[in-house]
Amino acid sequence: MRVLHLMVSGRAGGIESLLRDYAAYSRHENLFVFAWAGGPVAEQIEAGGCRVIVMDKEKQGALAVCRRILKLCEEERVDAVITHHAAPMLRILAMLAKMRNPKIKVLWYAHSNAFELCNGRRKKGLALRKWIYRITFRKADKAVAISNSVRDSLVHYLGLPEEHIAVIYNGAILKRFSRERVSSGNTLRLIYVGRLIEEKGVQTILKALGSLPEVDYRFTVAGDGDYREPLQALARELGIADRVTFLGTRSDVPELLADADVFVHLPDCAEGFGIAVVEAMASGLICVCGDRGALPEIVEDGVSGILVRNNDPAALAEILRAISRDPDSETYRNLRAGAVKASRNYSIEAFAEKLDRLLEEV
Repeated sequence: MRVLHLMVSGRAGGIESLLRDYAAYSRHENLFVFAWAGGPVAEQIEAGGCRVIVMDKEKQGALAVCRRILKLCEEERVDAVITHHAAPMLRILAMLAKMRNPKIKVLWYAHSNAFELCNGRRKKGLALRKWIYRITFRKADKAVAISNSVRDSLVHYLGLPEEHIAVIYNGAILKRFSRERVSSGNTLRLIYVGRLIEEKGVQTILKALGSLPEVDYRFTVAGDGDYREPLQALARELGIADRVTFLGTRSDVPELLADADVFVHLPDCAEGFGIAVVEAMASGLICVCGDRGALPEIVEDGVSGILVRNNDPAALAEILRAISRDPDSETYRNLRAGAVKASRNYSIEAFAEKLDRLLEEV
C-alpha cells in the first residue's frame, strides 16, 4: 500500500519524530510530504530509506503547493492520504484528493485535543476552523485519535461521531531508554522534557521548587520554545536559578533520563498523549504527572507513577518533599518497576502495527 503523509515541516517535534520512527517499522510504502519546509526530522526519515518531498510555501506560494500535492497523489497513485498536522489547508487538500479520486482513502489524524487542534485560544477565525474540521472529518474514511481523551474531545467539542474515530496510542522505541540509571547520591534529580510554552506548565514546577529550600535538588529542563525566557526569569525571581538548568533542545534525551530520578510534567492544557512520559517510564523514573487529559490513561496513580492536581504548586511540592526523604524506598522502587512495565504498552512496534492494520481495514 502506498501512503502519503501530509505534514507542515520537518523540524524537530513530537509528531515528526513519531513519524520518523514509524517509517522504520511500517510494512507499507510511505511517502512523506512536508508542505511548508524541511528540517532535521525530514532528513532523518530520508536517511532511513523512505521517500521525502519537501516544498517551500514561502517561495512557491500556498496555491502552487496545493496543486503540486494534488498532482503527486495522481502521479504516485497513492492508496491513502494521512493528514497529520492541524493546518486547515492540509485537511482540505486531503478532501480534494479524495474528491478527484474516490479510491483514495483518507485518515484524519488528531494529534492533540480538539480545543488545541482548533487553536481555541485564538478566538479569531475559530468558527471557520471548526467548520473546516467538521466538513473534512465527514469526508475522511476514518479519524485517528492518539488517546481516549482526544477522542472524547472530538466528540464533545466538535460534535464528531464516536464510531468514526479509532484510538491508536503513540509509541516510542523503548530499547533506547533501557539504560542503567546512574546513582545521584543525596541530590534529588528532577527533569522535564518537552516544549517550553506556557501551556506545558513548567512554571508550576518552578513555583513548587521555590517552596522547597530545605530539599537538595537539581532540576533539568530539556527543550526550547517561546516561553523559555519567562521561565528563566521566574527561576531567578524565586531564587532557584542556581538549581535549575535550561539545556535547550537536546538529542541525548535517553542519557539525560538515565541521569535523573524524577520526571515531572504538569501541563496547564489537557495533554493529548505524552510521549516524553512514556520515555521517562521506560527509563525507570518516578513519574509525577498532572491528572488531566490523557496522562491518567498512561500513568496509573500509585502503580506506575503519581498523579497530582494541575496548577497546584503546593500539592506538587508536598509530593516532591516526600520523595526526597527516601527516593530509593520500597514504595518508589515499586513505582519505578511499575512504570517500566506499563511503558511496554506504548512501543513503536505496537503503534506501527495498529496504524498499518487500520490502513488496510479502510
